[in-house]
Formats: sequence, C-alpha cells, structure tokens
Amino acid sequence: MTIPQTMTAARMHTVGGELRLETLETPKPGDMDVLVRVKACGIVPNLGNILANWTTWFPHMPLPPLPAVFGLDPAGEVAALGRQVHGLKPGDRVYVNPGRSCGSCRHCRRGDPISCKHYAFQGYFGFSEHAMQTFADYPIGGLSEYMVAPVSAIVKIPDHMDYGQAARLGYLGTAYSALKKVNAGPGDTILVNGISGTLGIGAAIFGLAMGVNKILGTGRDKALLEEIKALAPNRVEVFSIADGSVTDFAMKHTDGEGVDAFHREKSPSERQLRGLRFSGS
Repeated sequence: MTIPQTMTAARMHTVGGELRLETLETPKPGDMDVLVRVKACGIVPNLGNILANWTTWFPHMPLPPLPAVFGLDPAGEVAALGRQVHGLKPGDRVYVNPGRSCGSCRHCRRGDPISCKHYAFQGYFGFSEHAMQTFADYPIGGLSEYMVAPVSAIVKIPDHMDYGQAARLGYLGTAYSALKKVNAGPGDTILVNGISGTLGIGAAIFGLAMGVNKILGTGRDKALLEEIKALAPNRVEVFSIADGSVTDFAMKHTDGEGVDAFHREKSPSERQLRGLRFSGS
C-alpha cells in the first residue's frame, strides 16, 4: 500500500468555528502503533453542540489543543504497522476504539483505564487536564484520511460488516460496558431510559443476549417503543413518558420492588427506582 506524504483532514481552529479541509503531513506510527486509512467515521449526535459551545457543555473536560482534528469511532484499513506490532497486516479491515489511557498507572494495570487521569477519547475530548499528554501522543481523530492509534485499540472486523456499520460500534460498546458495569444477567430486571434511541437499542439487544430476565424501556415515540418490544415480547415492556410516572411503571412490573439496575439518574424522583446497581450512560 502506497502511503502519501500528506493527507486531507478536517480541522477546527476555534470553538464554534467551521471545520476546514486542510493538507497535513501524514502521521507515522510509533513502535506499538498502527496507521489506519480511514474509510468511515462516527458522528455522535451532540458533536455539533459540543464543538460549537464547549465551555457551556463540559467546561471541566478539555478539548485537544486547537487547531484539532476531531472524529470519534473511525473504521478503515491498516496502512502501516509499528515495528513491534504483530498479528495485523496492511489491508486488514479494522475499527479503532477511541479510548486512550497511559497504560501503566494503577487503574490501567487493574483493567480500569477510564479511571486513568490521562484518559481521553481520541478525536473528541479529555477527562481531565492530564489528558493533554494523551492528545500530544495521539492528536489526529477520524475526520482525516489517515490516523495513528495504539495497537491495543485496533479491532479487526469481519468481511460482512461494512465500514459505516463498524463506525457505530462505539455506541454498542457504550451500552455493553454499562451492562457489564452493573453485572446484568439472568434473574435481573433493568430499566433503560430512552430505549428507542441508539444507545437504548444497544442496551436492549445486549441485555437480551446476556440473559436479563426483564427489560423495562421508556421513551417518547410509542411506535418506536412497540418496535423495541417486538424484539422479545415476553421479556421487554415499554412505556411512553407522556403516559405518566416512570416510577409507577417500574413498580408495576416488579411487584413493587423496583428494578435491579438502570442506566442513568435524571431527577430525585427517579433515584427511588434504583435497586443495588447503577450505570450512567
């Protein structure tokens, strides 16, 4: 595969400014890195709002230094490998997990990289001021022709999955991570707020696959809610928030005991729904 010396990328120079197509030097992979030729990149729904008004949305979470190339959940093909990378080859079809951590702190060593003070989403934002070092190591997101990522972030995808589908794996991974966090499984009843949305559908699908006994889902659109219920009519119950109290709905379907886990807290009245476990989305 011929790798050009330069590439085109969409870069933002100021918060709220336009993304400009610019010519940049093609990045080079380090010893444990992979250069990926990007074929598709996810666009999360709130990206426009965040980039247009970052200081209002998440003032405590830093952006990468501007000008910056954003782009979350890219997918593409391996273009080049660092000299210590094995098990991959140029042309392999891959998804790039955007989560970055230092890899050596106590949190990373015990398998909890999100608690690392250097944690950041490549091509998006950091979790604290310490993430600036992470952005220095991996500054280019998926809105570019090429990007570099650590080999630990590379996931091979099957031939029957196209790149556009792979660029949505981050959403599914978020739902799966939430269910793992609360140890959801057989015998449990969980509540998924916004079950007809992208994250909610993922939570419903994975909940069923993980053996969750009953999935209670809320949303606004009754037609969409019925489509979710049709996935497993005997295990999924849905409720439109326009029809009354979510608490009453949950209590009705749990013999007044409440659910075992739900995916986020929105108000004090919802907190009484929580049983033993909680996962934020």
